[in-house]
Amino acid sequence: LDEAFHGTLVAATGHRQMARCHQEVTERIRLLRRLDFTETGRITATYQEHAQILRAILRRSADRAINLLSKHIETSKNEVRKISLHKLYSARPHT
Repeated sequence: LDEAFHGTLVAATGHRQMARCHQEVTERIRLLRRLDFTETGRITATYQEHAQILRAILRRSADRAINLLSKHIETSKNEVRKISLHKLYSARPHT
């Protein structure tokens, strides 16, 4: 559903080349993006962020939608980084 949300936003621009690029990037980062859905708090936060973005779009508040989308992507990227590092550290043998 997360991929569909982002894909639908890109498709709504009507820019086919951008949609193709987005799909290629999505396929490359799919595994990493899914890490963001391993934490219950992040699942809830992600859907709340999506709802805020969608409300801004429906209100035709482009600047707010862009700001919220940028924050959403940055937050998700940072959370995935933390989750990845934690999983790597946890998998490492400790002496």
